[in-house]
Amino acid sequence: MANGAPRSTTRDYLEAIAWAVVITLLLRTFVIQAFRIPSESMCDTLLVGDFLFVSKLDYGAKVPFTHVRLPGLHGPRHGDVIVFQWPEDPSKDFIKRCIATGGQTVELKHKQVFVDGVR
Repeated sequence: MANGAPRSTTRDYLEAIAWAVVITLLLRTFVIQAFRIPSESMCDTLLVGDFLFVSKLDYGAKVPFTHVRLPGLHGPRHGDVIVFQWPEDPSKDFIKRCIATGGQTVELKHKQVFVDGVR
């Protein structure tokens, strides 16, 4: 301290809380986020009510209040569990498994899924 006055305990606690909030917001925005499974669509893997943490580094985090996405480590791969905003209602998050990527052909025959001709 420049004037030699001791810092108050209250100020120390407020600064610690402020830093914790800032670090939490940065981590949640750019690194990792928690989601809760809302439906039975992934029932064999994830059950209704399960929680999962999603790494935003893999595909690139979205910059808040913009449509800009930071570069990711890689794109979606076959078998990845992906969380995305529903295009018709961006307030809803959907959790699905990636069964194909760009350039692959997906077919539904007699209620069975085929990717590039393989069941």
